[in-house]
Amino acid sequence: MYKFLLVLLAVLAHALPASALTFEELTPYLSGQYFTWDESINGRRLLKESGPLVSAGVVAGFTTASSWTIKGRAEVFGGRIGYDGETQAPVSAKVQTDVNYFGTRQELDLGYRISSGNLGIEPFAGLGYRWWLRDLQDTSTAGMRVSGYTELWQTGYCRLGARARYLAPRRVAFFAEGGAKYPFYTGNSVDFAGSGVMTLQPVGRWSGFAETGVAWRHLKLTLSYEAFRYSRSPLAAAGNLLFFQPDSSSDLVGLSLGWAFR
Repeated sequence: MYKFLLVLLAVLAHALPASALTFEELTPYLSGQYFTWDESINGRRLLKESGPLVSAGVVAGFTTASSWTIKGRAEVFGGRIGYDGETQAPVSAKVQTDVNYFGTRQELDLGYRISSGNLGIEPFAGLGYRWWLRDLQDTSTAGMRVSGYTELWQTGYCRLGARARYLAPRRVAFFAEGGAKYPFYTGNSVDFAGSGVMTLQPVGRWSGFAETGVAWRHLKLTLSYEAFRYSRSPLAAAGNLLFFQPDSSSDLVGLSLGWAFR
């Protein structure tokens, strides 16, 4: 999926004359985020993970004389958050531990800008790819040792939405965007001791994203929200055992500070 985004960017760049593309923005940023992950079966919560993540990334934007826009984002994120759940069958016992997260995301949008005075509105469509490791730490509960394990997640998704920007006096700009996204592919690869590596494929569901903020000169402050929703995966075999990924969801609220080069 990551390679596909690079190919798509190259196609867009070659499809438009070089003179038609105008550099609009390059904004590196740092972000603090609060992340929540839930898993459940038939409405009963199995686990909840929550805590802070940090990220660093860059946003780049281009526009054309005919009002088409290209906007891309690349980001790396990570952190350690708390886990409150239970051990897996056949013995289900309450357990608390830590989970290490590390991952990346890339997004590429194509939009069309409609401007009127100081206001610009831009419907867009795009693709995204998120890759992350979910590393559960070893712990103990009820007098027994509980071994952690690492999951490798990948999801490719489409984005549909609109963004708006209002230019106020004294080089102040207010901006906002929102929309929905749909994961068309998700894989969770797990290596359970004694069972081998297997890849579970939960079914993607529509979820939302939103962003708002203010820019003054080169400084850019952004408040964002994004979610992912997945339904239970089909059964997958590993050795003589059958596994599945339960209904899963994530919510992420972030506050970022960036410096825009124009």
